[in-house]
Amino acid sequence: MHGRVHDVVWGTVRVVLAVVLLAAAWQAARSAESERSDDLDFARLEIHDAQGRDTGSLKVCGDRYREPLCLRAEHVAVDEVLLDMNKKSGARYEFLFGRSGGRTLALALDIRHADQDLVEAAGRNGEATLYWWRDSVRLLKVSTGGEQRTLRTAHHPGREFVPPAALGAVLAGLGAAALWSGLWRITRGGVSRLSWPWQTTVPGVSFTLAGLGGALGALFAVRSPWTAGAVGAVSAVGMACWAYRLVRRRLPALERMEPVAPSAERDFPGTVCGPGPWQLLSMGWLRTGPRGLAAVPGPATGPGSFGVRPFPGALRLVRVRPPHRDDPLRLRFGRYRPTDGGKVSQFPLVAECEALGEPVPGARILIGAGSDDLPHILGALRPDPEPAPPRGRETSPT
Repeated sequence: MHGRVHDVVWGTVRVVLAVVLLAAAWQAARSAESERSDDLDFARLEIHDAQGRDTGSLKVCGDRYREPLCLRAEHVAVDEVLLDMNKKSGARYEFLFGRSGGRTLALALDIRHADQDLVEAAGRNGEATLYWWRDSVRLLKVSTGGEQRTLRTAHHPGREFVPPAALGAVLAGLGAAALWSGLWRITRGGVSRLSWPWQTTVPGVSFTLAGLGGALGALFAVRSPWTAGAVGAVSAVGMACWAYRLVRRRLPALERMEPVAPSAERDFPGTVCGPGPWQLLSMGWLRTGPRGLAAVPGPATGPGSFGVRPFPGALRLVRVRPPHRDDPLRLRFGRYRPTDGGKVSQFPLVAECEALGEPVPGARILIGAGSDDLPHILGALRPDPEPAPPRGRETSPT
């Protein structure tokens, strides 16, 4: 009953967390949709001919067009143009404009290489027109020497709604993953004892990556609102296939690993859990070698015997498995760094053993280590003691 209560409690916690995340995602989505609606309405300011083609002209507020369906033009004098930063794609300039009534306006703008000469020339004797829409400068028309160029500002439509949209996508993915995990834990938690069963790992990874894919897709959703969903769906399908292959094929294959007989001493991170004297072996590092298994204080122990604790008895391997939910925390959340110069992280695995003979006969001993190190542990386990030959019956003298 304790295990069932544990499943219900932690499942409920995940459901509550999911509700909070999904509510935050809903608010971010509403904010993004509102800003996107305001931002992309800018397209209505373009003038199209009878065939629907863009003429390249803009609706400027006046007798014919009224706000907010037009741009408010403000003619200003270019007081100074200062180079602020050189960039690979161009340069950032600081514009200082003189407005009516003696007011000034500063505007920082990224300029492409093709427009830099005109911008620098405008800083000496140029004129400019600022086009305002929804209280933001959306376009800047610079003219000098009979040449003019229209520049888009950072507030040009299509980017203001991206941060809340990306945040909402990430929160929605995490919320869906937490909701599925919580509901499965409440209703089906007893089906699997694994810390991360495939029934929650595969959907959880899929939902999370779908959210990240949606956040990436938000960057491309300026003109195509379905791009974010398409990117998220592709990410979800791809990560679902990867997670399924990992937890249903690769991990079971690791459980059938072959022992490696140790020919030399080898130190690596490992954890031992068991009753009695086995508790004294949980020092965080293990050593395998021709003399069997031992616990060492750390990697700096060296070949000496100071602080080394040999295993107190022989063990019989029962099975190799991933960590279970009822395992000690240091086994469930153990992180085993690569050894022997490896760069790929190891999967945490547990060797479930049975103690043979003294000091605690029949005790359940758990040894946690990485997937690359566990074969050396299996090879260093002491073999089962050979049974003593039967004694012959004593015959009474006649």
